[in-house]
Amino acid sequence: MKKILAFTMLFLLVFTAACGSNEDNTTGSKQEGEPTEENTAETKTALMEFQVKVVDVLQQQNKPFAAFESSKLKANDPEAAAEEKPSKEELQSLMETAKAAGPKAAEAIRAIEVPAELEQYKKDIEAALEDAAKSYEKRAESLAIEAAENAQKEADELFASFEKKMGKVFEDLGLLAPSFSKELQ
Repeated sequence: MKKILAFTMLFLLVFTAACGSNEDNTTGSKQEGEPTEENTAETKTALMEFQVKVVDVLQQQNKPFAAFESSKLKANDPEAAAEEKPSKEELQSLMETAKAAGPKAAEAIRAIEVPAELEQYKKDIEAALEDAAKSYEKRAESLAIEAAENAQKEADELFASFEKKMGKVFEDLGLLAPSFSKELQ
């Protein structure tokens, strides 16, 4: 469903860019290096495709953390029946799996290639991806079976920084900033 939405947005973006402006250029020709509608549309399309790729990587890498957090919530739920709660050993195993997944997630995020069409935003995107990678490293470091209120605060702040930096790239192109965290829920 999320991919269909992304592709629909991509189609609408391309359609809008193609039909958007029919104004005549009064100077007769565009200056070299000046962004054209076609270049902007290509950049927007590349960014939307890149977003889908980033979301796919994040969703894959987030699975061990989500499994642990879900089991941890169930284990700490006072209203859950005892037979529904995971054992201490199951929780420990899920936690170890998630801890081992942290560095792998960071590596996978850092390995995401920025497309050539986004070259002018490459530094911003790489800085954002680095924050996302660091957030998974911090998340893995601060995992605990016991419920702690601020245990993931630093990881959450790094992920929020990633979203803000990526959002700026989208906004610079006149697009709405996506919420990557909502894609992981």
